[in-house]
Amino acid sequence: MIRKIIRSGPATLSVSLPMNWVKKFKLIKGQEVNVEEQGDSIKIKTSLLIKEESAKLNITELYPLSTKIIAMLYRMGYKNIKVIYTPNHVVLHRGKEIKELDMIKNTFDHLIGMQLWEIGKDKNENYATVIESTKLNPKEFDNVFNKLYFHLMHQSEQIYEALSKNKDIFDEAYLVERLINQTNDFCIKILISFGHEDPKKTLNYHEFILILESIGDRYFDIAKNYHKNKEIINSETVKYLKKANDFIERSSSLYRKFDFEKLIQLTNEVYETIDEYKDKLRKNKLKNSLVSHNVYSIFLELYKIGELIFNLNHEFFRDE
Repeated sequence: MIRKIIRSGPATLSVSLPMNWVKKFKLIKGQEVNVEEQGDSIKIKTSLLIKEESAKLNITELYPLSTKIIAMLYRMGYKNIKVIYTPNHVVLHRGKEIKELDMIKNTFDHLIGMQLWEIGKDKNENYATVIESTKLNPKEFDNVFNKLYFHLMHQSEQIYEALSKNKDIFDEAYLVERLINQTNDFCIKILISFGHEDPKKTLNYHEFILILESIGDRYFDIAKNYHKNKEIINSETVKYLKKANDFIERSSSLYRKFDFEKLIQLTNEVYETIDEYKDKLRKNKLKNSLVSHNVYSIFLELYKIGELIFNLNHEFFRDE
């Protein structure tokens, strides 16, 4: 719909709203509406659209997907999440056996801007409730995204250092993996609620976040496998982990400061490494099949990151 802008004062411009919108949203003269800038768009929100959405789920029924469902509801912007649980029921969560209530607390703890509000019992149902304690601010996106990258670099470096010395650091990897999930969920929540300030980049950022999370999961799987099996990682695989660390650090630098030539060089190096690693896997020169699979997957994800950095800097290719 196209509307004409009208001058309504020395320093004021206004635009009229169609009557069907006025009736639908019950707008009246003097009413306040929320006006937001989003990239090259202006959004008008009325109080009718601002709802305090609540959700309820039973984690015993949904296990082992229960924590992922809680994270999904958080990402979707639900401000009140009520979780039904079974008292003293023990489950396996991130490689550890804990009670369902402790799993709920652990999950709630990493939801930025939310807080545990109530633990109680209603109609023979034991529940825990988390509510929004801080309003979401879309201007925090860039800062939190950079934190996500930082956590991933820290995780990749600590796991490489540990495995090169045959050291078990499962507990440290566990904590950093939580930080990665925490910042990942918060970034996606902002994108779903507000989009990126440049709407053309919203989908690319969403994919970027999921890839960083996926790489983090691969590293955590490597640490978890070593913790469980105490299987020494061969030196060849450790060498490739070092290479992956270098690629992650360079991609982070190029994300913050785009350089066409350096990004071309990085993507070519990652591509060549994928071919080289694939050949070693085919010839069975690498042991630790699960670890090798995760390392290979990390390289594949890193190649996608190169593509996404180009996408986020599409203006570079603009023909003036």
